Amino acid sequence: MRVPVGVKASLFALAIMGSYTYFANSIPQIESKPPQELSLEGGNVTPAQLVKAGEEIYKTKGTCEICHRIGQKGTRAPDLAGIGSRAATRKPGMSAKAYIIESLLQPSAYIVEGYPPIMPAVDKPPIGLNRSELWALTAFLESLGGTVDVKLDDIPKTAGAAAGGGAAPELKIPGDPKSGEQVFAGKGTCIACHKAGKIGASPVGPDLSQIARIQTPDYIMKKILDPASVGTVAGFPPNVMPKDLGTRLTAREYTDLVAFLLTLK
Repeated sequence: MRVPVGVKASLFALAIMGSYTYFANSIPQIESKPPQELSLEGGNVTPAQLVKAGEEIYKTKGTCEICHRIGQKGTRAPDLAGIGSRAATRKPGMSAKAYIIESLLQPSAYIVEGYPPIMPAVDKPPIGLNRSELWALTAFLESLGGTVDVKLDDIPKTAGAAAGGGAAPELKIPGDPKSGEQVFAGKGTCIACHKAGKIGASPVGPDLSQIARIQTPDYIMKKILDPASVGTVAGFPPNVMPKDLGTRLTAREYTDLVAFLLTLK
């Protein structure tokens, strides 16, 4: 009896598949394991891993690069090159480690000459780093010219408590961001000096495209009503922002403008 060609082809394919299956099963199998999770709180971390984690926080959640640069002057905050050793010279009797931790949690405790007190506490909203993230960030800053010796116990147990319990509730401003954008570009004349995302391009004042990521609503509201009370961003001319902006805007226009600025993340 003649076997049809189609049946022959099927049998041949099954034979080939069987041989490949046998060959694959004869190879010793290696168990696949997920990469070990880096547990900062548990202490299962090397200084190198801690510094690497801190660098990632510096560039991402910490939003530090928006204001600080490493090896670059002329930004809105001090250059952090060599801060790991220079920090020890800031306050007599205070170690570099202690100064760095204080600067992260209480940034107004020591103001570098030539810079205004505009840095928010990084364990509070809008940044909201938790205790482990503060530990890693401190280690990274120590590594910039200094010795990494920070321990988790060096970070106050109260630090980042609000962040550790979940995201802080978002502040709701009773304003309309869309209308606030119009105030920014129109009556408020903000566009004459500032850039905000896709709006504007003037370099006269600081770029506000990420202002809500790095500053508190309180700072933003004060900067509109009384700009001199919160200082001038380094690298920009002082006394340029109008002092009467808060009185020239209606209450509705003011809340709309603040609501718009709080969307710039």
